[in-house]
Amino acid sequence: MLLELMSNGTLAELPPENMPVGMLPSPPGDSSVMLLLPHNKYLLGQRGSEWVYYDGKPGTSPQNVFLYDSQSISLINEGSEPTILSAGTVNTLRKELFAMSEPPGNHTGAVLMLRTFMRNYPIFMSESAEYLDEKIFLRSISQNTTLRKAYWALRFAMNRSELETLTRLKAWLKAGPEIFTRAGNDMRLWFSLLEMPDAETLAELEALSFSQLELKRMVAQNASPIVVYNQVSGWLVLGRFGRRRDTIFFLWAYFSHELWNELRERRKLSVNDIILASWGEYETRQAMIERAKYKGDEDITE
Repeated sequence: MLLELMSNGTLAELPPENMPVGMLPSPPGDSSVMLLLPHNKYLLGQRGSEWVYYDGKPGTSPQNVFLYDSQSISLINEGSEPTILSAGTVNTLRKELFAMSEPPGNHTGAVLMLRTFMRNYPIFMSESAEYLDEKIFLRSISQNTTLRKAYWALRFAMNRSELETLTRLKAWLKAGPEIFTRAGNDMRLWFSLLEMPDAETLAELEALSFSQLELKRMVAQNASPIVVYNQVSGWLVLGRFGRRRDTIFFLWAYFSHELWNELRERRKLSVNDIILASWGEYETRQAMIERAKYKGDEDITE
């Protein structure tokens, strides 16, 4: 895809034949996005998230740049004003490149790990090990919500070397993934590096009838997890996570009356298992959002 940054900050798509001759050391691949910029400069994105800024002058070296969701970026131009890409422009560039790129992660590693704790699913019972073929496997899980969510959550996590996700997915399966999708079974998670959540999270918790005073009392207790009941909205859990005695981050989890009673009273899960299971549910939801960004999402039916 070839785009040009216009003087008013908008993007205009150009036909491929408008590619300036001699600007690139080699032709870009089909899965690439090129943005023409003022002062004979350009930005080239390839392979999902790799962006390179080219000066366009002889003898200059390209620079790797990072585009973050909903964040503007200023590109330095030697001898002239910097080129500023707005947050909206950055989001458009990222979206277009993701849509051309295959999802990250290694299928074989993810599916073999998945098989260790989901071996009772029919796809893993095949003597021919068809699950090792990525296309066959993705077709087979297109109608199985649980397997599809677990696969993509694990594949993305392994690609980021976040192997702790495996423990949370096991807890999620133990709790019963279907329980989180039933009407009335509301669950929400927030993460914080500080003891108290940020202003947006505080507003959400206050809307659920949990006051800042209650949250401060929870934080003040030297224990984890901490559970508070509110007869109007439900249950709030605070978990501390880190290494040894050092807390690295805080997790706040809200559960409606219906969901808490199902997990705690009927299924007899410990509070720690409830936290891990709900965290696993959160990760599978995020994995489905991430998967939908990439090319070839025909295995996503929701």
